Amino acid sequence: MIDEVIKTFIIETDAIYGSFYLTSTKIEHITSHGKKLSLDINELLQLSKNDEIVVNSYADTLNILLYKLENGLIIFLYDKNIDLEFITFIYESFRQKLNISINSCLNVQKLEEKNNELENLTLNLKDEVRKALNNYKEKEKQFFEQLKMAQMGELIGNIAHQWRQPLSVISTAASGMKIKKELTILSDEDFFHYADSILNNVNFLSDTIDEFRDYIKESNREKEIIVQDRVKMAFKMVETSYQIENIKIIEDKIEINPIKFKLILGELLQVIIAILNNAREALSGKKSLDKWVKYSVFKDGYSVVITIEDNAGGIKDEIIDKIFNPYFTTKHQSHGTGIGLYSSYDIVVNHLGGTLDVKNSENGAKFYIKLPLYIDYSI
Repeated sequence: MIDEVIKTFIIETDAIYGSFYLTSTKIEHITSHGKKLSLDINELLQLSKNDEIVVNSYADTLNILLYKLENGLIIFLYDKNIDLEFITFIYESFRQKLNISINSCLNVQKLEEKNNELENLTLNLKDEVRKALNNYKEKEKQFFEQLKMAQMGELIGNIAHQWRQPLSVISTAASGMKIKKELTILSDEDFFHYADSILNNVNFLSDTIDEFRDYIKESNREKEIIVQDRVKMAFKMVETSYQIENIKIIEDKIEINPIKFKLILGELLQVIIAILNNAREALSGKKSLDKWVKYSVFKDGYSVVITIEDNAGGIKDEIIDKIFNPYFTTKHQSHGTGIGLYSSYDIVVNHLGGTLDVKNSENGAKFYIKLPLYIDYSI
């Protein structure tokens, strides 16, 4: 029975290795599947806890998961890129049923009538594991659909901010020209002044559309870019919305020499814009006249580091470790989905092989994006 359970967990959760040790009277190895490994079971028993599932690093690229039961220890190994939070939740939900199954096995000689119950529990357990994982995959699909809609909403919002001021200028110029013409006081000088104002702002609107169109068109295309230019482009896309909130954009430490490497163009912009939108929202509620966001781009050994800092006062200690969690938001449900920073973390860590952290500085929140330059970002 337990052999089938271990195999089912390995297949359905993409584990590299799984094994079960019986610990009721003496330590007895029952079954193993997957990559052959030499493990110190006594050391692992000391690390395991009766009331919770323990996850520890194993070698450089793996995580080992220890699942302590009443009379046994289940061990799984996973690649470090796999998110174990939901998998751990699944295992925990089956703890009672696994204990019943294993205890039934231990008493099978005395309690022959338990055989049918045991077989049913095993079959039900395998079905429930598959159902739980299928539900998770469906929720993950829904999550990314929701993420696309949220990103589109933010994109439209940024376009609206960029267009509001030039449209107002065009409207004012056209109205002024019409009124002066009706009053027969429209001079050639006035005419050319209004016409130039309208043309300049129309060109600005056209350039804005080109920028956002390129952002959408390039969002799935790999290309060598200059990091400094890509960061500045992200700031330019939110510049107008920052001006409306009287937020200054400050360049801090910028590497002089161009930093080049390949990546999927839209992804880095998506990460930076998500952070900038969060900074704008944090600053919008502040009454201070000196509101700013400061950024840096520089090399650190074999990595490129992008920092984005605001002076909104920082993130509360009790939630700073949760802001990259899916669906976590401090905003009202109607104003925030809690997926922007989670998506940013997923892109930086799982797509680009880097790290994304946040710390509180003396001014406010400071985000650190660190990408290793020696990696070819082919996806």
